Amino acid sequence: GPFKVLIEDEKACARYSGLVIEGVTVKESPTWLKNRLQSIGVRSINNIVDITNYILHETGQPLHAFDADAITGKKLIVKNLPEGTPFVTLDEKERKLFAEDLMICNAEEPMCIGGVYGGMHSGVTATTKNIFLESAWFNPTSIRKTSIRHGLRTDAATRFEKGVDISNTVNVLKRAALMIQEIAGGEIASAIIDVYPDPKPKAEITIKYHYLKKLSGKNYHPEAVKKILTALGFEVLQEGIDELRVAVPYSKPDISIPADLVEEILRIDGLDNIEIPTTITISPAVEVASAKEVIKEKTTQFLVGKGFVEIFTNSITNSQYFTPAVLE
Repeated sequence: GPFKVLIEDEKACARYSGLVIEGVTVKESPTWLKNRLQSIGVRSINNIVDITNYILHETGQPLHAFDADAITGKKLIVKNLPEGTPFVTLDEKERKLFAEDLMICNAEEPMCIGGVYGGMHSGVTATTKNIFLESAWFNPTSIRKTSIRHGLRTDAATRFEKGVDISNTVNVLKRAALMIQEIAGGEIASAIIDVYPDPKPKAEITIKYHYLKKLSGKNYHPEAVKKILTALGFEVLQEGIDELRVAVPYSKPDISIPADLVEEILRIDGLDNIEIPTTITISPAVEVASAKEVIKEKTTQFLVGKGFVEIFTNSITNSQYFTPAVLE
């Protein structure tokens, strides 16, 4: 079908993929799927929703299935709505939206709080025959703030706020579509829609071997370091006498500084392979108390000796809100 996706807030939604599946049969999931979900504490709802939950835990990529017939104008618009706009979520509660909340809308109304929670009137029901399957990347900070504001701590939100693999949306979409065909029937009725306006480059990090030794306490051979990092999906960009520059895989959004690479190397090599030194050399520091601190300490001891009790309390407010004259 001629569905169109428009992203108005490209910072909050950097990539949005989807496709249409027609003629599905929404019913109870097969026993094996219900048992798999039950084993990790996920309640079975119906075969379509259960498949999206199964693949979420299998790949780490949240998915959402819309009733395609509820998408007015066959448009999915990713945008923000005015402050206070009412929206009824799947739990049948009306919520007042914040201006910063990212919404998935059709041509006329909102259908879903993007990456957090679906809407009451666009979700998959027992009468649904056609679905639009969504696989997207949402900004972790945006998702976390929206989730906390509305008190909706969903599985999808907790995944998005930690960062998901932006390069994997289409692969997971294909996996889900084929699984839906197998279990719920229907036919894939559209090409894959993939709106990715500003492809994100891989992060690049340079790690120096002497820095690795300093943090880990172990001398690593450059070939051993390369072997560990390439096995984890890192791409070697440049090699030097004392350094290695790598591109970070999209599946590791938490890797951003050299210390993160040290942690990855230690994790794979094993902390038990780090030798414990027989001696530890430190440089002791002698702090000479200032006259002000000496007077303060002597006054405190004098007052305690006279029967006073010293207490420490949390600051009620920020001292910067008051002028020095008031504090004195």
